[in-house]
Amino acid sequence: MARLFPRRAALLVAGLMAASTAPAVAVSPDVTGRPAPCKDSALAPSWAPGGSAKPEGVPGEQVTAVVALKNTGSHACALRGYPEVTLKMGTETEGVQTETFRDQTSVRPKPVTLAPGASARFTLTFLSSKVSEDDVIVPGVAEITVPAGKSPKELKWRWGPVMRQEAATHSGNFVSPVTK
Repeated sequence: MARLFPRRAALLVAGLMAASTAPAVAVSPDVTGRPAPCKDSALAPSWAPGGSAKPEGVPGEQVTAVVALKNTGSHACALRGYPEVTLKMGTETEGVQTETFRDQTSVRPKPVTLAPGASARFTLTFLSSKVSEDDVIVPGVAEITVPAGKSPKELKWRWGPVMRQEAATHSGNFVSPVTK
């Protein structure tokens, strides 16, 4: 047995020496090779082209507005899921549900990878209204929290009055998952 020990020790020392001369490899934050989740500070929301919403509103219609989320950071990042959206008018708010609460057959969110400067998007669907109707909010801003985000960002609302739906069983106001 004593004869094997020096040989094992020599193999162990040789292995340690080989490991110490190997080049250093940067470790990705995600072992799957996917980029890290997008940080709130690296995303800039804006209204994007498309959708049926109009600046003066479209009373009595369910309309859509598209929101772009641009990666302003210097590294690729990933998003997956639904953003949180709250419409705010002073101290009054109207939370907007996700599609999954509205329709159980909705498409499941898929991961979206954003290179620096690239944008993802989501759709905000809502019931446009008239100021004179009951249960209406005239938002000043849409407060947006990205999936897995912590710090909401505000977009100036420009789509007119919105029918309150927060307490509705089947809300007419909802958001889609983030897509490319």
